[in-house]
Amino acid sequence: MTTEKPLLVITQGDPAGIGPEICLKALSDPAVLEVCRPVLAGDVRVLEQVGHSLGLKVPEKRIPRDSLDSSASLFEGKGPFILECGHIDEELRPGEATRLAGEASYRYITTAIEGAMQGLFDGTVTAPITKTTLHLAGITEPGHTEIFARLTGTRNYAMMLYSPRIAVSFVTCHQSLRSVPDSFTTEDVIRVTSLTHDTLLRIRGKQPRIAVLGLNPHAGEKGLFGDEESRLIEPAVEHCRAHGWLVEGPIPPDAAFMPHALARYDGHVTLYHDQGSIPFKMISMHDGVNITMGLPIIRTSVDHGTAYDIAWQGKASHSSLVSAIQLAAQLASSRQGEGESL
Repeated sequence: MTTEKPLLVITQGDPAGIGPEICLKALSDPAVLEVCRPVLAGDVRVLEQVGHSLGLKVPEKRIPRDSLDSSASLFEGKGPFILECGHIDEELRPGEATRLAGEASYRYITTAIEGAMQGLFDGTVTAPITKTTLHLAGITEPGHTEIFARLTGTRNYAMMLYSPRIAVSFVTCHQSLRSVPDSFTTEDVIRVTSLTHDTLLRIRGKQPRIAVLGLNPHAGEKGLFGDEESRLIEPAVEHCRAHGWLVEGPIPPDAAFMPHALARYDGHVTLYHDQGSIPFKMISMHDGVNITMGLPIIRTSVDHGTAYDIAWQGKASHSSLVSAIQLAAQLASSRQGEGESL
């Protein structure tokens, strides 16, 4: 499938957001070209509009989306390449949430997944999208993670935010805080801890030490503030420890990310979105990577949104995208076994 460097497909993200800008910046970054052969799935019309406006180079090697049914010989050479999805047929205005932008975002994603599932690409990297435009386009999933799971036929999956300083995974994610306590089981905690263990083992090459957080203040204070810890989380931790994994918990959430805890643990299993996302973005805002664990293909992403307020203005940093590409390249290079999940 590859000769030297892995062939990674990068989705353009919401065309009205910062996706086109950060993608073009990444395709010219030596740190990207050093680790992979990048393929940008997007719309040439938008990329040229943004490139001309901001003085960014647009790759000349362009391949029609319909050509994916042929062979990987389409991508011979170092790249970068543009995989032309051809969905945008009118001028876009940056920073506007529209049905067309949602349709285009989804088309880039499906193109990347189809190519990866066919074995044409060694991994996928996604630029940011917005749930608003997806819904305008009739897509019901709340984000990338759920779309990737459905289109790859994956039922055992979870999201991780990763950087060299902190890694957090989520037992529940995109749902209301009110619904969290009744929506997870001991088996869910075990499942996400298992995915976290396997993913960190693969990234870091050693047995990871994992903290499983409590749901309630002070991890329930021995039942004073709730029984989820004793009823759901403690049995999960015991199960994982019985497998020989280095798992501790439930850890009081307010102490789980103190400097000594960050030094002690390689990863944190959190119970809901903001429990993990807030400390992660405080620590690794600019180089964080979103990973979908459990997929049959590699998928990494930026850990930020579309930033409509600065779209197409030349202000967006592409550092998170570079980190996502570098991690995808690392995972692709180290992957062993046909069809092995992340």
